[in-house]
Amino acid sequence: MDELDKKILLYLFRDGRISIRSLASLLNLTPPTVLYRIKNLEKEEILEGFQLLVNPNFYGKYYSFIAFKNLMDMDDKWVFLKFKCVEWLNVYGIVGGSNAEIEDRISFMRKTLGEPVMQYTPLQQPLPPKELDIKIVKALQEDPRASTAEISKKLGIDSKIVIKRLKIMKNRGYISVIPKINIPKSGMSVFSMFSKRVPEIRDILSPCRVLEIADKNNVGIEVCLTENIENVRNYVRAVREKDKEADVMIIYDINTKGIVE
Repeated sequence: MDELDKKILLYLFRDGRISIRSLASLLNLTPPTVLYRIKNLEKEEILEGFQLLVNPNFYGKYYSFIAFKNLMDMDDKWVFLKFKCVEWLNVYGIVGGSNAEIEDRISFMRKTLGEPVMQYTPLQQPLPPKELDIKIVKALQEDPRASTAEISKKLGIDSKIVIKRLKIMKNRGYISVIPKINIPKSGMSVFSMFSKRVPEIRDILSPCRVLEIADKNNVGIEVCLTENIENVRNYVRAVREKDKEADVMIIYDINTKGIVE
């Protein structure tokens, strides 16, 4: 892993569907060079593939984040996201048909995992799912880096429609494709910060941010990727000058499931 490899991973985290040509242009390299480096990252088992993250509001569901001490682990069909953290925590993204159902599922988790350390439920307005968009997202779930031409052929619809719908869903924060990487092996650092003052810290974290989940009350989670732990310290120090109560978690593994029931 050198600096170019780290930049490749950073750009892939920001847009897991970025084309090799666009990535090469950002790095001032040739497309074959970028492709060779990506293949090498896969060969070294640093880049393990790609995964789709879908905001449950997109398909008419509610969600919440909850952290438990990771003395035990849990998985279920309604866990759509999981962060494993250095601080002896697992953070779970929970899906439900209502806030009441989410609370029932959290109560179920308590029986195995104990009392939660943290819970964050954003203000939400789930949308009625659109059949075409659901079909496109499910095609992405099978292959997160499938080209628009491949999706168009698979679904039998015009590629221009696929391009338009993907752009809308991405811009509205409904979907994102992120790489599945072996974070410890990469030598990079992934961290998240929970803040009730997101607009005040957004610019500070913009160089490293790869994901933001925030509600209309400006409460949310910023997920960042940076080159080393020293950079994490610097970012955390700068954020806490604006928000002394911001919580930080160092993440060593990220798993997502796409659309879940």
